[in-house]
Amino acid sequence: MDPTTLTTYDNQAAKFAAAQRGKSPEALQQLIMTYFRPAGLTADIGCGSGRDTAWLVANGFPAVGYDASAGMLAEARRAFPALTWQQAALPDLAEIDAGQYQNVLCSAVIMHLPAASLPLAIANLARILAPTGCLLLTYRASETEDPREPDGRLYTPIVSDHLVGMCRAVGLALQHQRSSADGGRLGVVWHVLVAQR
Repeated sequence: MDPTTLTTYDNQAAKFAAAQRGKSPEALQQLIMTYFRPAGLTADIGCGSGRDTAWLVANGFPAVGYDASAGMLAEARRAFPALTWQQAALPDLAEIDAGQYQNVLCSAVIMHLPAASLPLAIANLARILAPTGCLLLTYRASETEDPREPDGRLYTPIVSDHLVGMCRAVGLALQHQRSSADGGRLGVVWHVLVAQR
């Protein structure tokens, strides 16, 4: 994880948690219901406020929430104390054993990595998948011309075809790919990729 981005999340965790919980990710939830294996153990990598982890658990996907930010994990634990939260950071995910998870969600995280770290990040997301496991990625570009937004967070530009190639290189087959406009921010486009081992 980019150190400046991590510091921003730690220092403003309450603000980011409130903003995330204020949004209803219906499109993401529909994809999860379509592609994730019901009752399959699920990792939410970059769980942030814990919103998606809590939804996963409530909808039949036993889940563990992981985040690099101690501040964001504190917010998740405060809001959902009964759920499981652990610290782990991309690109290494060294804290997570191989083959543990049938489903892996990594939403709004990989764009915070330096470009050179992306292949390793994808390799480790694939590493923690069980055989036939499914990976769901979402990401966006910066809202400004500068990859580093005014609050300090890094938004590395990602070419979708290159990301698909990284997935294929580690044995993941593309199941779904799309781009769509952000409902509340003009010019912001979200990208989604679903791949399976």
